[in-house]
Amino acid sequence: MDYLDECNEKMNKSLEALKESLGTLRAGRVSAGLLDKVTANVYGSVSPIKYSANVSVLSPTDLSVKPYDPGTLKDILSGINKADLGCTVTQNGNAIILKFPAPSEDRRKDLEKQAKKYAEEAKVAIRNIRRDINTKVKKDDALSEDMKKGYDADVQKATDKHVEEVEKLLADKVKDIETI
Repeated sequence: MDYLDECNEKMNKSLEALKESLGTLRAGRVSAGLLDKVTANVYGSVSPIKYSANVSVLSPTDLSVKPYDPGTLKDILSGINKADLGCTVTQNGNAIILKFPAPSEDRRKDLEKQAKKYAEEAKVAIRNIRRDINTKVKKDDALSEDMKKGYDADVQKATDKHVEEVEKLLADKVKDIETI
């Protein structure tokens, strides 16, 4: 595999991890991603709720969880209650309704800090990938000096592009958090 392809692939994985992390932060609106890390003991094994139920958004503050198998409703309900999501959980027939309060000003500031922390971690990961690829290129004796310089420039461009994408994702999330 080409060094540049490896660089882009690893940096894209860092961006995906950032998107996943930012998705778990609840801003002014709820998203199904809030339950991605919530697990339940279903059929004797612990697994994420998203594998045993359909999670959908009812309104900006409400989520609905409908188990694929109604017999697992109590297990899923127990998993949601253990997760302590800061919401009101009610059972409505074969569905579980989660009502989230609007975040306070302090909570929004905390969410913003957390989003910035995730973004900074992604930038550090991207820079570490740049360093690792540049080290590999320098150690490759099969490459001429001109080719090595070309790779360095291309890797830097890829790094700049991915860091810019991190900044864009962060700006979008902060805007989302500040929107009530």
